[in-house]
Amino acid sequence: MDKAILFAFLILFPFGQLVKIGIINPIDLVVGAGALWAILKRYEKPKVFSYFQNFLWVAFFSWIVGAFAFQRVEVVVGLAYLIRIAAYFYFFVFASNFKDRKLLLNSLLAVSIFSGIFGWIQYLWLPDLTSLKVLGWDDHLNRMVGTFLDPAFLGIILVLGLILALEKKMKFVILFLLASIAFTYSRASFLAALIPLIYKKTWIYLTIFGALILILPRTAGEGVKLERTSSIYGRIESYQETVQIIKKNPLFGVGFNNICLAKNGDYASHSCSGSESSLLFLLATTGVIGLISFSQLVTKIPWNIALVAVFVHSFFANSLFYPFVMGFLMIFFAAKLKGEVKG
Repeated sequence: MDKAILFAFLILFPFGQLVKIGIINPIDLVVGAGALWAILKRYEKPKVFSYFQNFLWVAFFSWIVGAFAFQRVEVVVGLAYLIRIAAYFYFFVFASNFKDRKLLLNSLLAVSIFSGIFGWIQYLWLPDLTSLKVLGWDDHLNRMVGTFLDPAFLGIILVLGLILALEKKMKFVILFLLASIAFTYSRASFLAALIPLIYKKTWIYLTIFGALILILPRTAGEGVKLERTSSIYGRIESYQETVQIIKKNPLFGVGFNNICLAKNGDYASHSCSGSESSLLFLLATTGVIGLISFSQLVTKIPWNIALVAVFVHSFFANSLFYPFVMGFLMIFFAAKLKGEVKG
């Protein structure tokens, strides 16, 4: 059962949003199955998991406060988000009970590579995705967005794969991932990619990556202009909007995840329930109390280059709480933590 659930997660992962049915993505169901299996089988929990639980309790309390404040049926949507993040946290417990750590890391590298392959297929076959705007997605043109339909989210998945490829010194895979990251035209992903390249002192790859960025084709579309300012203004507007929510609810936030409700926004938009910064998202939804609890969790996880890269990326996109990134990190942490368990 364990291998079947993990295999299903790895198979579904590279297909991203393509397998989404309405508001349900099958990968969430697989993660939920893994979490439930870990609970029912009473899998041993890594010691650090107590901090995951503490954050969940704080987030749940914030949601209750928000539910009383809004008194609207839409708070159920926020509860669904909270249940999902709880499932991903327990998926960490599920993955932690796999003995073959090497298999887990190799599998993560594989899903990153396949995400890149699908990205190239999309870029070469269907570069114009502006028609997706009517479905609530951003209207990307001549950028690699892959099956995640977003260049920044595809970018961070590729960066995480790059970290694993650098550890294994897989030259061709490194070059493939660097080229794929470049063609996302995602500046947040460029910055995130610099973290492992500089940390590992791989100056040759750093030079190659810089050269790739300089020679990127400047075809039609605002998104391929690296000097573009429209997205910067959009992020600033998002920051300001989120800060206003934080000012009104500084202690406990509006509840995880009631941001769209606080904005009086349109749930049909895929950006309504998020913020362009994971830190601001955390403050808006769980307040200062939630931030403190989450900070305790982060300090207990052994800091590594993957976490640093995601944190850098999350200043410009809510990538830290993006389901695919969470799923990737939960398996990554499970493989890296050498089995300190709580009795």
